[in-house]
Amino acid sequence: MPSIFRPHDLLWICRSALKKPELDAGSIPAWVSRGKGPVVVRRAETQPGLVPVGIRGSKREERFAALAPEQAVEKSVSPFALRAAKLWLQHPERDHHPVLRTLGSVACILNEEELDWGITGSLGYELATGDPQLRPGSDLDLVIERPTPMSRHQAEKLMTKLTGHLCRIDVQVETPEGAIGLSEWARPSGKVLIKTSMGPRLTESPWSAPHEGGGTHC
Repeated sequence: MPSIFRPHDLLWICRSALKKPELDAGSIPAWVSRGKGPVVVRRAETQPGLVPVGIRGSKREERFAALAPEQAVEKSVSPFALRAAKLWLQHPERDHHPVLRTLGSVACILNEEELDWGITGSLGYELATGDPQLRPGSDLDLVIERPTPMSRHQAEKLMTKLTGHLCRIDVQVETPEGAIGLSEWARPSGKVLIKTSMGPRLTESPWSAPHEGGGTHC
């Protein structure tokens, strides 16, 4: 049975419940066990009942992949729930920080396009926890849920509207097969990198299974 949690979801869980991936040597680092705050669902193949998650520490080099038992999850927040709550409208830096000012404009664009979108990355974490994450040079990270195909022409038109803002905008498009970068799909032709639970692969048909649309694993 597929997990009820999706990539980019934030999960609150007792750190002592985290498990180490079977193929990883060593133990869970002390900074992971001592840490607080949610972990982020990542994209990976795992056994039923376990959710692949990523944990970030206070230092740039502190990154760790672990497994979270579904039953141990106390709370979860999705990027789409963060969008629906519109918490950025109450942010004290709403009218000053480039990321928040950009989101104010981009939200109107995405809503006018009737897209199902959510907030990820540093801003998503900050909105969900109240823990300051934004830096002067932060990007605006977004995800678009797209179960039906988006043409390259549609992607190009959308990218044009998302270009020239106060900060860099990184948009991932979730297809039934995995996630692709909107900027890559907006190119006229060529294969794009799709991130799947089985690993990344190159494809010309991000909405098709490998045997249908072809694909080369990286």
